[in-house]
Amino acid sequence: MTKKRLKAIKETDTGLNVRFEDVSSKTELTLKQAIKAVEKGSYPDHHVVERSDGIKYIRSNPDGNKRNNLE
Repeated sequence: MTKKRLKAIKETDTGLNVRFEDVSSKTELTLKQAIKAVEKGSYPDHHVVERSDGIKYIRSNPDGNKRNNLE
């Protein structure tokens, strides 16, 4: 399995990830920048989810390991 290139580095008090780091280039991205990059396909092991209230956030794709995925 390849290591994921996008890592959350800051979150709000409610748990929303708002700053990310591309671990390959050490570039920091805001949530908005990261969403655009994921939607463009730059991080194929992540996807964007939109809540019913319109807020978008990023999730990593399931990796098949039941120990670290929600059931």
